[in-house]
Amino acid sequence: MAARTKTVRISGKFSETIKSLRSMLSPSKHSLRFFSTLLAICVFAAPAFAAQSDQGFLEIQIKDHRDAIGDFAKLNIMIDKLLISPKAGLKVWQTRWKELNASADTVDLARYTGKKTFKVFRGSVDAGAFDAFHIKLKSIDGVLKKNQKTAPVKNTIRPVKLPFHVPVKGETILIIDLTVTDMSDHPPRGYELEIQGYELFTNGKLIQKVPPG
Repeated sequence: MAARTKTVRISGKFSETIKSLRSMLSPSKHSLRFFSTLLAICVFAAPAFAAQSDQGFLEIQIKDHRDAIGDFAKLNIMIDKLLISPKAGLKVWQTRWKELNASADTVDLARYTGKKTFKVFRGSVDAGAFDAFHIKLKSIDGVLKKNQKTAPVKNTIRPVKLPFHVPVKGETILIIDLTVTDMSDHPPRGYELEIQGYELFTNGKLIQKVPPG
C-alpha cells in the first residue's frame, strides 16, 4: 500500500513537468506580438541600413579662374540650385537631375582665386557614377575696382558634361572653376560668367583636371 502511494506521487510530479514544458513551448499572445513587432522593425530597417551602407560623401567647391576677376573689387553670387545627373548607362530614358542642398551664403568670387575655394556643398549621396553637373545662380552683383561702380555680369553658365564617381563609403571632391571674362571687345557684350574648368579628386587622389596643367 505504501509503495502504491509513492508511485502516485511520482506520476503527479511528472504530469506537472509536462504541463510546464507545454506552456513554455506554446507561444502566448504577448510573445507573438513581440516577435511580430521585432520582425516588422527588421523589415523596415533593412532597406534604410542598406541605403546608408551604399552611400559616399560628395563635396563641391567653387573658385574663380583668374581672368577678368582682377577688374572687380567684389563679385557676389548667390546659388539657386546645385544639380548632378546620375549616369543612365543603357537606360537613357532614366536620365534625370538630382538636386543638392547648396549653401545659401553669398559668395564673393573676388576672394576665391588661385587655390582659395569656397565649399558650397558637402553631404552623403547615393554611391555610383554621375555624368553631368549644373549650378544655377539667383544673382550676380559686381563692383569694379577702378570706379567702385556696379557692372552687369551676364550669367552664361550651362550644364556641363562631367563624369565622376562617388565610391561606397568613399569621398569625392569636385572643384568648379567659375570664370568671369571681359567680352567688351565684342560689343554689345560685356562681362560674362561661365564654367571653364574643374578639378576632380576621389579619396584624396587627383583624378582629372580640366584644362590640364
